[in-house]
Amino acid sequence: MNFPLILNLTRQDFTERYAGSIFGFFWAFLHPLALISIYLVVFSKIMGSRLPGNSEMENFSIYLVSGLLPWVAFSNTLIRTTTVFQDKKNIISKIKINLSTLPCYITLSESVTFFISFSIFLFYYFFLVKLELNLIQLFCLFLLILFQQLLAFSLGLFFAILNIFFRDTKEFVAIFVNIWFWLTPIVWVPSIAPKWLMEIQDNFNPAYWLISSYRDLFVYSEIIELNHFFLIVLCVVITLSFSIVSLKFFEKDIRDFM
Repeated sequence: MNFPLILNLTRQDFTERYAGSIFGFFWAFLHPLALISIYLVVFSKIMGSRLPGNSEMENFSIYLVSGLLPWVAFSNTLIRTTTVFQDKKNIISKIKINLSTLPCYITLSESVTFFISFSIFLFYYFFLVKLELNLIQLFCLFLLILFQQLLAFSLGLFFAILNIFFRDTKEFVAIFVNIWFWLTPIVWVPSIAPKWLMEIQDNFNPAYWLISSYRDLFVYSEIIELNHFFLIVLCVVITLSFSIVSLKFFEKDIRDFM
């Protein structure tokens, strides 16, 4: 693994993303802030969404943001990683590098962006709403972010391999992620869904396990549910192992297709 190259590509990614814009780096704050505001207005003001047993908009805003920001980081990492081999084929063809280096820089770049946007939420949570997390909950938060991005990395790596041989993969992933977003209770509350749908979420949806764990910490001020966390770890181990083995198996073919 070439760590200096990963850091250099990450720096380059930030530079290219905000180069020439008036606000530059501040877009990392403005984009999530605008997204949160739109969903908050639509779902709390227009549609009147509230948490069951709690009619305060402040609590719904915490519910919404604690699910939306992790999803944005997860989905952006997954979607961008899917095309990374195609996007960086000039590097692959010119330099002999470990192919996993490229998905790593995408994951690192999106993780930094997530930390920037999430810092706004944490400031609101700790200093304006005056809520607290203990050390155990903070450690749980660190683990959630780590495994969230590992899951996005491993899924993205698998689709990146697939995208080399089937160029429609990136379009499929974009549609899949959009459907996944609306099927997961990120901007809507579970109480409006039929029981059978929530049973499917609880048993088979990794995004639901992640989002629910964030809300255990920030909405309900509890320790994350161990069953959900175990399923997240298991899912990461399986997908990461499969993706790495697939990369080693198809590495020569990937370089030939470049």
